[in-house]
Amino acid sequence: MSLELLHRRMVVGMSLVALMAFAGGAGFEPLSTILAGTALCLAFFWQPDHDLSLRLEQFWLLSAAILVIRSLYHVFLVGDDVVIPVVDVLLLLLSAEALRSLEAPNDARLYSLTFALLLASTAYRPGILFALAFVSYVALATVALTVGHLQRITPAGREIALDRSFLFAMAGLSGVALLMSGIVFVAFPRFSQGWASRGEVLATSIAGFADEVSIGNHGSRIFPNPEIVFRVEFPDGQPSNMGGLHWRGRSYDRFDGVRWSRSPALPPSLGMDRWYAAWQPDRIRQKIYAAPLDVRVLFALHPLLEVQSDNPRVQPLLDNSGDHIYWGPGSPSYEAVSVDGRPDSEALRAATSGFAPARNHFTQLPRLSQQAVDLARSLTQGLDNNYDRAVAIESFFHSEFGYTLDLPRSAREATLEHFLFDRREGHCEYFSTAMVVLLRTLGVHAREVNGFLGGQWNEFGQYLAVTQNEAHSWVEVWFPGYGWVAFDPTPAGAGTSEAITSWLWPGRFLLDGLQHQWNKWILDYDQESQSGLIRRASEIFSRDQFTSQDSKPIARDPAVIFWGALMILALGLSLYWSNKRPSGGPETRLYLRLRESCCRSGLVPGEGVTPLTLVNELARRGHPAHRPAQRLVRMYLRSRFGGHALDDTDQEEMKTALSAVQRALRSEGRPSASSTPS
Repeated sequence: MSLELLHRRMVVGMSLVALMAFAGGAGFEPLSTILAGTALCLAFFWQPDHDLSLRLEQFWLLSAAILVIRSLYHVFLVGDDVVIPVVDVLLLLLSAEALRSLEAPNDARLYSLTFALLLASTAYRPGILFALAFVSYVALATVALTVGHLQRITPAGREIALDRSFLFAMAGLSGVALLMSGIVFVAFPRFSQGWASRGEVLATSIAGFADEVSIGNHGSRIFPNPEIVFRVEFPDGQPSNMGGLHWRGRSYDRFDGVRWSRSPALPPSLGMDRWYAAWQPDRIRQKIYAAPLDVRVLFALHPLLEVQSDNPRVQPLLDNSGDHIYWGPGSPSYEAVSVDGRPDSEALRAATSGFAPARNHFTQLPRLSQQAVDLARSLTQGLDNNYDRAVAIESFFHSEFGYTLDLPRSAREATLEHFLFDRREGHCEYFSTAMVVLLRTLGVHAREVNGFLGGQWNEFGQYLAVTQNEAHSWVEVWFPGYGWVAFDPTPAGAGTSEAITSWLWPGRFLLDGLQHQWNKWILDYDQESQSGLIRRASEIFSRDQFTSQDSKPIARDPAVIFWGALMILALGLSLYWSNKRPSGGPETRLYLRLRESCCRSGLVPGEGVTPLTLVNELARRGHPAHRPAQRLVRMYLRSRFGGHALDDTDQEEMKTALSAVQRALRSEGRPSASSTPS
């Protein structure tokens, strides 16, 4: 393979991984990605001749003009994301340059276009695919630059054969650059995360979670959706009831018979700290990394006492109904502190009087049939407190009804009365709606709540992944002095998710674990992350755990230990590389000994001399070492670059030649008898 063809293939490989990097950030644009990928794959195996390349030039120019006009249209008229149209122009230019003839002097343009495509991918929030593509790009670029340099300095008409070991060694050099880049990245965190939200696609809510929930859908089925909505880490250890965790999102107060919504004039919720102070004393911390939804909700376990976001672009807010929302762009990442447990049942039975919020809102009902009212009264007959009434209605649905993801067949069947008295099965929204309505007929303050139930534990990443499959609805009942308490009337063991049986799921969780670590430690790496990393690293070098005392010895200061360890590492690497013996086979070591002997004798200037230059210099001087040196160099080049494996006889011949050279050098270096001073 010629150097020109090898270099073109290396650059085409750079183009392909740059395209993969962009897809990892912005996502695949099917048409442009397929066309560009096809053109680059074609360029890997075929290059047109000079005449055909000139004829194709007209096609490239016309296509580029059309795409430029399209980009201007998006910039000045549409005003939407202009990166994708501009990248389409970039992909066209890259394909055109890759499909030029090998004689075209376009190396600089190819390098610039591939790097521009890689740079464009950072305008979005690049994922783990970008990381893999970036490493591949650096390795390919190192080899391509080396081959390109050899191509430029090689005289015309001379061919240099490069074996695979040489190419892999050049690619290995990129590891040094990546290592140093990693050290710089860890040492100097990013201070701005403003770019990170670009290109994030909102995860559209499915049935079971939205600003307006309806039980009127019919004639279809709720299909599984494995899209991950948020990931939860538990800093204090995993809770015991992972499958029963209710991740509260939105609450709804108004029901018109079909749809739930939120009243715009709802009075603000006050005194939440006093309500939930009477609950269990245990607390549970959750570190939540959420995807941006079309509803700006902060999910957490109920009741949520504290919420703090480590993203300065996300501001948590508390709305009138007591739901936690946020303001600002980007993916919300935050730490939530909730009560672990619920009030004692006897305490809730005794909570019969006291403050009740917004009676007109949380006891509101549409027109109901007398049959529904009679059902609520019959289920709670003889009960004198709201807790037992709620438990009785909850138990009724658990024991007498079934769960299904199949929707009613018609609009006539998609009603609350048909669910209660005819169909007697449905999904979670039917159960929660029915329980709230039955409680309200009794004058009990209750509301509809949407969120997610449980999740899938990721052993690889040590976090709980909550997907759209876990979308769920339940009920909150008001108890004076204790606030809103959750009840879940959906039959036990059903939930809204279906069993994950696909063989792809374990692999999907492995990939998601990598993606989560990438987001956490790369994209969201900041001063706080750096401090935690330094603190953990310093604990390795310290026998005692760090305390919060202000006057600690400087030797135990985390920053001092970190920077000291970093300097020691850099010094150790420098010493290692400076004293590392050259790698290679026996032919390389024999040649290096030859060159070293000639350098000590003053026949060649230094280590930068090439093998042929060394032999030519000995021949020019008429030195007796010329013949054995020429024999050794010929065998070295044939083995090192010609792919000829040396056997034991060849190695002995090279050693004999080296000995002859060294004897000739010593002989020439001795002073003659006539020159001896008297």
